[in-house]
Amino acid sequence: MVRSHDWIARLDTVDNPDSLFPRWDADPQDPASYNFAAADQWVAQVNRLGAQVLFTIASAIPHNKRPAADLAKYEIVVEHIVRHFVEGWGNGRPDSIRYWEFGDQPDFGKLHFAGTTGQFHAMYAAFARAVKRVDPRLQTGGPGLAFPLNADTGHREAFLDFVHEQRLPLDFFSYNWFSDGTRDPMDQRVVAQRLRAVLDARGFRKTALVADSWNYLGIPVNHAHPAEAAAYIVAAGIYLVDSPLDRACYFRGDGGWDPHYGFQDPAGYLGPDGRTDQRMIAVESLGQALNGKRLPASGGDEDGLAVLASRDEASGAVRVLVANHARPAAFAKPRQSDTLSFRVPIGAERVQMDFLLPPQRPVPAEPRPFQLSLTVMNRLWTSRRVTVNRLLVDKDGAHRSSFDAAPRHGAVMVDAPVGPNSFALFDINPA
Repeated sequence: MVRSHDWIARLDTVDNPDSLFPRWDADPQDPASYNFAAADQWVAQVNRLGAQVLFTIASAIPHNKRPAADLAKYEIVVEHIVRHFVEGWGNGRPDSIRYWEFGDQPDFGKLHFAGTTGQFHAMYAAFARAVKRVDPRLQTGGPGLAFPLNADTGHREAFLDFVHEQRLPLDFFSYNWFSDGTRDPMDQRVVAQRLRAVLDARGFRKTALVADSWNYLGIPVNHAHPAEAAAYIVAAGIYLVDSPLDRACYFRGDGGWDPHYGFQDPAGYLGPDGRTDQRMIAVESLGQALNGKRLPASGGDEDGLAVLASRDEASGAVRVLVANHARPAAFAKPRQSDTLSFRVPIGAERVQMDFLLPPQRPVPAEPRPFQLSLTVMNRLWTSRRVTVNRLLVDKDGAHRSSFDAAPRHGAVMVDAPVGPNSFALFDINPA
């Protein structure tokens, strides 16, 4: 799944030439009133990859955060956007989008939504009616929370209560999570568990849970070595496998330049010069390890040493992915509060933000360098040679090696160093 996020998919609530509906005095029944060119091209590219699209409906932040002035017309416009990508209306691309999300961090102060929570709820109702009117099988959700553990924003419990009272559809509940305040890859599982409990307690047991944006760091002034971020990506991704999360969209698949806010986002997985670094290899390696039947694996822990094994059913190859993420020493100190406060720079303005963190977990006393001893058992390998392809990624880059091995009693044994803030992917193929 690939999330549209914003630049090619914004439905602004004011006149904006870059919006999907550029002028609000235009006729919403006329295809000529819409601006689909960029979104059409992007959706077609995602479809060609064989991926689903998670299409987000939200305003063009930070320049406009106002709620819809004419809610009835807004609903008609949303309906025709959906028809464009589902039925082919207006020379569109039929059956190209199934998942529709409303909202993009409406609880992010007033930077993403400047209306009341009641106005946001009403816009979600209009959005949900419009989508389901086109096809009840389409999946609707939101609200894309920025601070999902905060219970008093009006966008979590109050949103769920509104949806329940109005008997509106909520096929999935979405949120963001970045670990700036903890540097702990287990955050991703803990946050998912807590949100699952909130949904279940309010009767939304069938509503899927979607992290529409997740990564290590999201605050612009925070930075980490690419190897540290890469080890986090792999460890957190492995921990998510055993969480109640249904889908997780890694944010973000580019160099990180944000044309709206005008800064280099630390969440991008390319270097500022556009070159690949350890983070992109981490995303790729995680995807490879997840692509297959999961196998039982032991030896990892929940403190950054994570392990995942899988088998490709077609080739018989076994993949083992191991991460060793080390939280910075500063995060070993007992924190005074579970609330992280920071300021978001918007030009000359500094906007104060506060969000609740998961409870602090103990940090290992010191970064742990491991001499990994990996044993892979497979009874089918008893009389066959195998090829072991090893990828080790650390602060110095990516190191690849390959060698043949003769299994003994069905066991292949490999030794490799996995130092702090590194990860290794072993691909073991029958010869």
